[in-house]
Amino acid sequence: MRITVFPHLTPLPGTRPNPYIHDLVQALSALPDVEVANPPHANPLLSLLPLRRQGDVVILNWFESIPDFRHGRLQALIAAGWFLLLKARGKKIVWMLHNKHPHDGKRQLLKRMLTSLAAHGSDLIVTHATEGLSLIRSRFPGEADKAHFLHHPTKDRLETPLPAPVTPQWDFLVWGHITAYKGILELLQFLSAHPQPWRVCIVGACSSPGLRKQLESFTIPNVECEFRALPFDELREYIRRTRFVLIPYHAASVLSSGILMDSLSFGARIVGPDTGSFRDYACEPRLKVYTFHGFDELNRILYAHADEPADPSAYRDFLTENDWPHYVRRLIALINR
Repeated sequence: MRITVFPHLTPLPGTRPNPYIHDLVQALSALPDVEVANPPHANPLLSLLPLRRQGDVVILNWFESIPDFRHGRLQALIAAGWFLLLKARGKKIVWMLHNKHPHDGKRQLLKRMLTSLAAHGSDLIVTHATEGLSLIRSRFPGEADKAHFLHHPTKDRLETPLPAPVTPQWDFLVWGHITAYKGILELLQFLSAHPQPWRVCIVGACSSPGLRKQLESFTIPNVECEFRALPFDELREYIRRTRFVLIPYHAASVLSSGILMDSLSFGARIVGPDTGSFRDYACEPRLKVYTFHGFDELNRILYAHADEPADPSAYRDFLTENDWPHYVRRLIALINR
């Protein structure tokens, strides 16, 4: 089976490739009789060329977010034409529904067009949150039968043997690339207006000068901000020194989260919005995931669950069950149905 993965990007100098796409390509390529047909390219759409190298199956990730790309209006129209060409050539199309809708609110008409095209024209819809199935039933009821839930793939990064526990330095760690939809500005606004005794560490690169300036304008006791990328070897130690990883994302757009899965891979206890995968994993007995509707609920979570330890063997069982090799085998099984 030859598979085209979109987007398959060559990372820019000084940047890391999208970990989801990188791991997906690696896992698919490790399967017998599976070949990733399209090489990486600096431009998402150009990674789909030449057409003669298209796979029998095309996996679309964040297809509906193409209008946010550079020259997004033009690229959206080209993508729509390319999608119709795929259908005309009899390709099997898999739409990965990662979010309820694109995080950026601009160019809504084009995004709705691509979302509708993907929903109606795809042969298979895969989502990493059970809420995604409800979303498809609500917005595209005629397409509900082809929508399926698969856990967001992850990795087991738990240490063996486990290091001795340490006294927590922070109550909440917020990590990862900082963008508007991740709710960090709103978190700081809340802490500024409603002072709390929580010790909070925020670590992440911020590519928006305007957003960074807003974040830097806050001086809040017990809140540390480091505007830099956090390598995984450091992240492991940061997680050891915190009670919870806090993921303050906007619930309006998020379904699943790579930050959630990477944090779980290190054995972290998670606090996140009551939506999507966070809600799913709050019901998963092997994990310590807690959800909130507003930041005013964090006190309750902190004091009710601060001393509940995670069970490393239960975490490892979940992480192994949902690792990348298992995920791509389940995905291929759905494609072959």
